[in-house]
Amino acid sequence: MALQPVFKRGYIDYLKNNIKPEAYLKDHFEYDPSQVVRLYGVAHPQGLLEQLNPTPDGDLQTAIAIYEAYKDITPLFAQQDDLWVYLTHADLFDYVKKRWPIKTGNNISLVEQRDFISNHWFRHEKHLFRTSIGGLWWQVYLTIDDTRDNPFELTEIYFRCGQDFHQRFGELSLIRHKEAMIGVLEFLNKHKYLIKKGFDPKGQYISRLFNSIGGTKLLSSLQRDYFTQVLEKKLAIIENITGRDEVQNKEISI
Repeated sequence: MALQPVFKRGYIDYLKNNIKPEAYLKDHFEYDPSQVVRLYGVAHPQGLLEQLNPTPDGDLQTAIAIYEAYKDITPLFAQQDDLWVYLTHADLFDYVKKRWPIKTGNNISLVEQRDFISNHWFRHEKHLFRTSIGGLWWQVYLTIDDTRDNPFELTEIYFRCGQDFHQRFGELSLIRHKEAMIGVLEFLNKHKYLIKKGFDPKGQYISRLFNSIGGTKLLSSLQRDYFTQVLEKKLAIIENITGRDEVQNKEISI
């Protein structure tokens, strides 16, 4: 079994502290091979790049392929940079370049380019789910349910909810609690009409609701049924939300 290559920790810090946008515009990222080590116990998958679809509509397909390739790593390891930074700079560099192209031109500053690269080729500082390759892995890990005939049924619902929902939930530490995510998605799976046109403000309400409840309850200790039941009680409210002005800067009753 060929083991997965990763960058040494110190080299990851070096790359992030010395981002040169021109290096990311080339066909291949030129890294120092002496800074690569093998990850014990993790197989190096073959042909992963060819399974990825570098378009927004292809995120579900890509996320499942990445998760399947690395489904044996632990959540603790997945919170670290080792694997994901290597993949964005080496094995999957071509995918990242196409999926999140770097803007160029006189109206784009060097600082903007560096920030963009930092957020997509490295760990995004605020949004767990926006950390390109690692974020896609997490989105499947938190939504897969092996008790279902189709274990990716809720993953498919999640990706239908759109980027606004993903980013809002990625900001909540609560959503790293898998039971919370499964509970929310079971509710949305039951009421699929909610995630058709006009879901963004509804998703905003759901994220703000649990953020408010989290001020009085330890949500990370609760099971999925709790989250589903809370949303069922709020169904009429969620159904009638049509715009952001009904949610933004307004108190959310719990």
